Amino acid sequence: MMIVDLVDEVDFKERLIALGAPVTQEQSLTQVQSAVLSWLQSYPEQTPFVKDLCTEMQKDNTTVLPEVSTVMAAFG
Repeated sequence: MMIVDLVDEVDFKERLIALGAPVTQEQSLTQVQSAVLSWLQSYPEQTPFVKDLCTEMQKDNTTVLPEVSTVMAAFG
């Protein structure tokens, strides 16, 4: 049996919230993307943390839902 880690919208938002991003679970992924990009413009020192988070979520044994992957790509 193969066990696969899956990053879905809920996981993604939870991890962003843990970083201190101004995100809520109620927001759509489009709203999350806008909120995080705006936050990173105001607080550019947070950029490496967001990038590290995205890299960590895309590890070899992890499956990222396409819609989440699209938002992560916007964070560079």
